[in-house]
Amino acid sequence: IATGVRHGRPPVGTVVQLGSIRIEVIAPKRRYASPNDQSVVLAVEAGARDLLLTGDVEEIAQEELPDLKADILKVPHQGAATSDPEWLQAIGADIAVVSVGPNDFGHPSPEMIDALRNGGARIRRTDLEGDVVVPLD
Repeated sequence: IATGVRHGRPPVGTVVQLGSIRIEVIAPKRRYASPNDQSVVLAVEAGARDLLLTGDVEEIAQEELPDLKADILKVPHQGAATSDPEWLQAIGADIAVVSVGPNDFGHPSPEMIDALRNGGARIRRTDLEGDVVVPLD
């Protein structure tokens, strides 16, 4: 606020159009016990590519999301074993980005990485590659 920049949580259904990029807020659907399930989830249409930006949503919130498809998935919760592997695969992403750094939690989970690979996704990891850039054209 000191900088004069407004901030807040946009309600589900909010759509923002930035040039040719369309961003829709699809979660959180309600209040959850886990703060991770409170994550804002965004569906992004960017030209010919669809992205799903999932924050840290876990299985409970994932179950309440609509059926989603995306070319690019920002993997929830640093790839922790808190996602439903079938949900990850059903998204059908060609590229799965795991935003993770050094940690003592075992992130990303080998089971989640296997699920993504078995679903056909190429895995990109910030802990191994540094910044990950995914072209949208």
